[in-house]
Amino acid sequence: MNDLNRKPYRHGRRPGEQGPRLLPSDQGRVEKLATGKNSCTTKNTQKLKLAKNTLTLGTWNVQTLWSAGKLELLRNEMKHFRYGIISISEVRWIGKGETPNGDFIWSGEESSHMRDVGFLLSTQAKKALIGYNPTSSRIISARFDAAPFKISVIHVYAPTSSSSEEDIEAFYNDIEEALTKTDKKDILILTGDWNAKIGNDNTDWKSVMVKYGYGDRNERGERLLEFATVHDLYVCNTKFQHKPNRKWTWASPDGIHKNMIDLILIQQRWKTSVTNCRTFQSVDISSDHSLVLCNINLKLKRRSMKISNIF
Repeated sequence: MNDLNRKPYRHGRRPGEQGPRLLPSDQGRVEKLATGKNSCTTKNTQKLKLAKNTLTLGTWNVQTLWSAGKLELLRNEMKHFRYGIISISEVRWIGKGETPNGDFIWSGEESSHMRDVGFLLSTQAKKALIGYNPTSSRIISARFDAAPFKISVIHVYAPTSSSSEEDIEAFYNDIEEALTKTDKKDILILTGDWNAKIGNDNTDWKSVMVKYGYGDRNERGERLLEFATVHDLYVCNTKFQHKPNRKWTWASPDGIHKNMIDLILIQQRWKTSVTNCRTFQSVDISSDHSLVLCNINLKLKRRSMKISNIF
């Protein structure tokens, strides 16, 4: 990651609480959580201007944002980077929604502080957000206006290694369902804690990964690569030759066991747009997972969108 991403990120003026932003009714799904209002609104979005039109997108399992001050700690840690969209696993908040200033959206359980996924958005990314779909406590998707095409980001938190095969297949079926709800013209990016080790051997998987992975592959990793092959996806983490401590994304408490399980996938035809992808061990939020950031040559653009509340 170049030095530009290490400079403090400057926050813009925080807007007041905003109403729901939903997709038009002909889209057949909600992509911005409604609050019960029935009026139509117009959403103005703006182009995201980062260094050299680079969108920095990341994924991070923070283990919990439930404790007091944890979200603010996350915001403070991310001030060290120029970022656009950060996908978050294990939020552990109840319900679904967004913060009053709209910089964090999440999807969780209705009555328990388990799992949960979300997005932390920069000030500029908020302005480019078309909407989001809080699918479950394991899957959330968001859509952004961009050039040359709109961007759909699906963030996931996979079942752990102790889960049954039935749970894993149900999880992938849910992702398949989320994929059917994305526009085929969009640039598709999948992020998340996949709880799967894909290793560094790409002998049989050269279309979906390069040899710069980490460690060995397990059955869950094999399943992920099969999924990536079917959907023409590419694992960005494996594209660049980095030091080991810039590859692994999880470490055991004793530091002996390390794995690369937090991954960012992009459609094959856009893999040349990825200019860097690595792990950052320096940021700390009391998690055994590390932040993964990926630089992509994309830009978000200004647009106006009329959207209806379907609730």
